[in-house]
Amino acid sequence: MPLSPHPLATNAETLTQTHLPPALSLSEDEFLGGKICLYQPQKGHHRSGTDAVLLAACSPAKAGHLVVDLGSGVGAAGLCVAARVGGLNLVAVEIDKDIAAIAAANMKRCAHHLASATVLNCDVALRGEPRKQAGLTENMADHVIANPPYYRPEKFQTSPNEARATAHMLTHEGMDPWFRTAVSVLKTGGTFSLVQRADELPELLRLMQGRFGGITVQPFAAKEGEAAHRVVIQGKKQSRAPFRLLPTIVLHDGLSGKPSARSEAIHRHGAAVNLGL
Repeated sequence: MPLSPHPLATNAETLTQTHLPPALSLSEDEFLGGKICLYQPQKGHHRSGTDAVLLAACSPAKAGHLVVDLGSGVGAAGLCVAARVGGLNLVAVEIDKDIAAIAAANMKRCAHHLASATVLNCDVALRGEPRKQAGLTENMADHVIANPPYYRPEKFQTSPNEARATAHMLTHEGMDPWFRTAVSVLKTGGTFSLVQRADELPELLRLMQGRFGGITVQPFAAKEGEAAHRVVIQGKKQSRAPFRLLPTIVLHDGLSGKPSARSEAIHRHGAAVNLGL
């Protein structure tokens, strides 16, 4: 599937045209038991980990589908989906120029999992014609995934590091721009999956209303008997299916502290979490 041209746009044939930002010190980190290995900044920026893996596991994408990863960071969530399903068309949207360049380099490393890939260095909050010109056209995507910042400036202290603050702190608009863009770029019947802190669930449900149906919530808890600390919420564009709250997935064994069997399957073997949409 051809994608819109962009300064950072690329595909499996031209991925060698990407360059890492020289000013950043990078680590190389394995995901899904080594199925993919990604560059990440060692400090000063958000580092992808378990939340990206959980989000990717919940996406119902199939080979040949187009997935848009909003606020992609270095591309971990989208590339974890690609490693699980293969043959994916992936569009990563990242506002930080250096991080977008790293995402493009990571797509080069993971080209064998991709049918095509594009990195858009732009703001998720763009509206109307500027959003279209950036490469986010209406009804383009089969699925959208997102891992927005987890903190609100009115509740948490902003980091003095600008890059870290951008990655971790919501703007005054909150998460509304992420839902607004997701519903715009999705095809009818496409899904939007988002990972967030569990205490943001009331706000997530509010933002889903009127935009998506078949809303499904998958909670995750660190240990058995503990309250959920993360949720993945998923909805389908123009669906009328009822709301569903799924059983909590426990990530660690309470006695040993080691990953649970389900967590091990997700994190090391790329197992899917079926939300039923």
